[in-house]
Amino acid sequence: MLKTRDIGRYTDLLLLFTRYGRKDFRLSLTPDEMASAGVDEPLETEPEVAGRARAFAKALKEMGPTYVKFGQVLSTRPDIVPPEYITELESLQDDIEPFSFAEVEKIVEEELKVRISKAFETFEATPLAAASLGQVHRAVLRDGREVVVKVQRPGVRDQVPADLAVFTDIAATLDQHTALGRKMNLVGTVEQAKITLINELSYTQEAHNTEVIGENLAEFPQIYVPQVIHDLSTSKILTTELVHGKKISRLTPLMLVDRDYAELATVITHAYLKQICVDGFWHSDPHPGNVFIREVDDLPQLVLLDFGMVARVTTEFQDEIIKLLLSISGNRGVEVAETCIRVSEAQEEFEPVRFIREISAMVGNFHHADLSHVNTGQLIFNLIGIANNNELKVPSELAMLAKTLLHLDSITRKLDPGYDAQKVIGEYAEKLIGKKLQQKFSPRNFYPAMLDLNQLALDLPRRAREITDLTAAGKLTFGIKLTQAEEFLAGIHKIANRITVGLIIAALLVGSSLMMRVPTQFTILGYPVLAVLGYLAAAIAGLYLVISTLLQDHRDQERARAKGK
Repeated sequence: MLKTRDIGRYTDLLLLFTRYGRKDFRLSLTPDEMASAGVDEPLETEPEVAGRARAFAKALKEMGPTYVKFGQVLSTRPDIVPPEYITELESLQDDIEPFSFAEVEKIVEEELKVRISKAFETFEATPLAAASLGQVHRAVLRDGREVVVKVQRPGVRDQVPADLAVFTDIAATLDQHTALGRKMNLVGTVEQAKITLINELSYTQEAHNTEVIGENLAEFPQIYVPQVIHDLSTSKILTTELVHGKKISRLTPLMLVDRDYAELATVITHAYLKQICVDGFWHSDPHPGNVFIREVDDLPQLVLLDFGMVARVTTEFQDEIIKLLLSISGNRGVEVAETCIRVSEAQEEFEPVRFIREISAMVGNFHHADLSHVNTGQLIFNLIGIANNNELKVPSELAMLAKTLLHLDSITRKLDPGYDAQKVIGEYAEKLIGKKLQQKFSPRNFYPAMLDLNQLALDLPRRAREITDLTAAGKLTFGIKLTQAEEFLAGIHKIANRITVGLIIAALLVGSSLMMRVPTQFTILGYPVLAVLGYLAAAIAGLYLVISTLLQDHRDQERARAKGK
């Protein structure tokens, strides 16, 4: 529900989207438009769209860090946001005004409980980069190691939850009162964003994410994750080793001529599929600015940075992702649709036949498209769009998967313009099935079952003897318990009682009517006394039946509401 104290913020958001996004955002695509999803083709747009996109990005920057993060999320939704907006919103990742070094020094010293000159040999005042939630400075430790120190923006921990509350209120209101809000699952999207942002505000959590993912990717020597310096890290400061390299986004065609990076494209694809489908825990923000390339012993190596944004899925969902990827690469649209249905929540108006038909058309178009235009992440985003249009609410984890694959596609295309992502994904997904089976049949997964089996073996003789003794004595009985049987029987009794009272009232009315024709010495207003008394008793009984029925129904409704809460 919208709150009076936040009217100003609601108004700002309404004006923002009315002024810029209303004309340009594709909030409801037709089935024909969705059928061409997953194929990157240039779109013709109005000349003034670029100007509105720049103004939109500028307005988000002025509104604060939460809105900047929101803009970055929008930049990964090519199914909704035009290319001009994506270009401007992507710039929000690096083009943020830094905060002063005086504030940096204050935060570092408060967190480390020591003067900055004592903790570091040198600490550069000018940041390497400034983002919405923090900024990064280069420093040198007392032992000579080069490091980068990420420092959280002042006051951001108070501002972000307040902004998220506004987004939650708006999403809940739109979900309750508009079909578009329900179709786009705005509540689920905001909840996922809330979890992600709250985790990003804890650099202790980010340090843990960095180490876990580094361990999980140890089998890929061509991928490196920087080491965390724990002694100089807190919930507001994260210190990691400095890695010298070049951003993937800055690779030029000339560099690709001098050095072949095609193998790295395959390696990073394998690494992310392993994170997603085997570990169930992955770096969900691998945009080109977060991936560096460096030379180690004259061999290229990829360096992953910034592990504040991660995603987690259950073992069961991992299996469904593998099925989804294999079905997409194999042009099996029906299986893609069925997988989506299994992991999603169908609404009352969901039509499976229509949904399967539209998904099959989209997957078929994607499968036969030009290799240079294929994008799996964009296809999954449009799969989500088709599901929304068909009253199928997909889990937010599927959007995180699409976002990751969308970024991954940008990286692999930078490394190898002719990269066949679908072939690599299809082949490696088949290998992942073997890893998943090995994981499932691990002895540790059978320990609980073995303990249950052991207990069963111990209890079986005693249970068998008890059953035999009861059978011999003729005392063996079977009990069947119906769920909510007491409530059911109570309802039957109420109905029977109301029918009985109704029959008595009917009998009184019929009997009194017959007695009206019988002459008697005792009358009331000229009518036989017994007949009048019979009518009166019937009227009282009828009034009682009506009142008791209404009161009982009201009590049942209140009880149902209480149980619902």
